[in-house]
Amino acid sequence: MNFAIIVAAGKSRRMGKNENKVFLPLLNKPMLYHALKVFQDCSMIDEIIVVAQKNDFNKISEIKNKYVFNKIKNIAEGGKERQDSVCNGLISIKNAKNDDIVVVHNGSNPLTSENEIIECINAAKQYGAAAAGFRLKDTIKKTSNDFVEKTIDRKDVYQMQTPQAVKYGLFIEAFKNAKNKKLKVTDDVSLIEALGKKVKVVHCSYENIKITTQDDLKIAEGILMGRSKMNASFRIGFGQDSHKFSQNRGRKLVLGGYIVPNETGLEANSDGDLILHALFNAISSAIGLKSLGHYADPMLENGVTDSKEYLKVILNKLKGKNLKINNASISIEAKKPRLDSYTDKIINSLSKILNIEKEKIGITCTSGEGLTSFGRGEGMQCFVVVSLS
Repeated sequence: MNFAIIVAAGKSRRMGKNENKVFLPLLNKPMLYHALKVFQDCSMIDEIIVVAQKNDFNKISEIKNKYVFNKIKNIAEGGKERQDSVCNGLISIKNAKNDDIVVVHNGSNPLTSENEIIECINAAKQYGAAAAGFRLKDTIKKTSNDFVEKTIDRKDVYQMQTPQAVKYGLFIEAFKNAKNKKLKVTDDVSLIEALGKKVKVVHCSYENIKITTQDDLKIAEGILMGRSKMNASFRIGFGQDSHKFSQNRGRKLVLGGYIVPNETGLEANSDGDLILHALFNAISSAIGLKSLGHYADPMLENGVTDSKEYLKVILNKLKGKNLKINNASISIEAKKPRLDSYTDKIINSLSKILNIEKEKIGITCTSGEGLTSFGRGEGMQCFVVVSLS
């Protein structure tokens, strides 16, 4: 098994705050949330132990429950120094085997990636111990009384971060050795070095920084905002809807908010606008929400049959996630009616409803060649693909 110890027991003196910095807001969520989430989502992590001061246990539990971090199996009490806190977390693990991997990570390192965690685990399995770090880019000088003594060769010099991963049996041995020799270290793998063992360095991103000061917090916010924008630009949604034609000759055919003249409408409890229905499902799927019926059925009970009103619901949710529609691709299968002369008007209607340029909306139509019920003229089917940015 692979265990993660998240260290969140610091005093945060350099942050200049009266509370533990791991609970400070970072993009409207506690800093610790970001550190925990990547381990919760990591496929190679089986259990999480959070190490915290006793008076922070309730806050940890609240975060666990609110964000459903069900891999957290235990909250261990922190010690006087970080080294003591990690030891408490280690000895709290039950039924671990010598070759199991223990990954230690700072709760104040909220920007590590799943790939960095996995690389550290794999390296520890092969070499016994591994730690994430990035190569120094700047010139380093040793000083005395603020005067330069010498310039240190930065070649092969790394700034170490977390995660740091060690085989359980080796870690236990290292802590026993440190206790016997009264060793004090500032990072976990230094204990392994004290045994004369080698530690594999895993190259990590320069974004994987430890939050120590207010400036670090601002940098982390900028990085997370950049990641959010990058992730949003790649969102794609797919939606589908179909209806058969109504037996009521007086029922209007509504497509994309446009009433197609002189055509029989589609059978539905609502206005049967299958373009808006498929569009709703495409947007909803792209942002991880439910299908049209979940939202429309209660509105139908209150007499709302206009599909534009349903669409407003999902467009408001889209706005709440700071996303917008980049383009929409619509494909309709139907033997009838012939829509070629109406597509420009449907696009114009959709442009107004969605508040996007007409050039970002495309509609193609196919007769179905009689191969399906839609191709035989019994109804219409619509597929929509949307991209969000």
